[in-house]
Amino acid sequence: MNAFTQQHSHRWYKILSQHITRLVAAASLLLPVHAFSSSVTLLTDENQQKIELAVWKYAVDTVLLQQTLHWFRDLTQHTRESAAVAELSRLEFMQAQLERDKRRRLQLFEHCIASADRALMLDSKDVRGLFWKAAAMGKMAEDSGVLNALKMLRPMEELLLKVVTLDEKYENAGAHRALGRMYHKLPGFPISFGSNQKALQHLQRAHELFPRDVITRAFYAEVLLDTGHADEARRHANFVLATPIADEDALEYAEYVNIALAVVEKTGGSTLKVGNY
Repeated sequence: MNAFTQQHSHRWYKILSQHITRLVAAASLLLPVHAFSSSVTLLTDENQQKIELAVWKYAVDTVLLQQTLHWFRDLTQHTRESAAVAELSRLEFMQAQLERDKRRRLQLFEHCIASADRALMLDSKDVRGLFWKAAAMGKMAEDSGVLNALKMLRPMEELLLKVVTLDEKYENAGAHRALGRMYHKLPGFPISFGSNQKALQHLQRAHELFPRDVITRAFYAEVLLDTGHADEARRHANFVLATPIADEDALEYAEYVNIALAVVEKTGGSTLKVGNY
């Protein structure tokens, strides 16, 4: 190739490259916004704060919860960000907990599970998706008949054990706490797979990780009492009763306060010893 031909070849190549670049740029303007969603995180600090506020106040500000849920559902409609979809599942879980009609409540928990499954299809190791799917299954098991509940328990256990392996601290050691509760409340072999020994192991670990967590202390107190450790059980129950509870947490924490009260009653009365627990 002579110098003249080579010079013109480079010129036409440059023009062609510029033309292709302009075509690609123009085509990109025609693509829907969600085509780029996989590369842009939806869980910005600001968005995560909005979610945390709605979750914290879910029982006292249902309007805020609904608004946050609708906003984030629209935002995650086309995303491939597993963590964001799992946070949608978390918001749906809170919505379902407030529903009083049993049939409608089960439907809402099914929506929660569907969102969690969507997150897990994007990332099978998404801790949030694993945890909130298990949590929703647990609530559905409470509302279902015995046979349906038994079908859910082993899959729940498997999900929670995965969470423990991937991130045992998630949701204040929520997987350890849930496993401890499950093993404590289920009958043992051959009826089911309950085990006070396993319950103690998981609740002790949850307590080690988050010693001031009221839910863990209530569950731990109950299993300690049932395994013959009355003094230690009373100490944990006293902690629960001595802990100030915000109005936003009152509805959810009522259950754990009642557990602590029952432990105190069974261990010798209602005297509350406030101190270091």
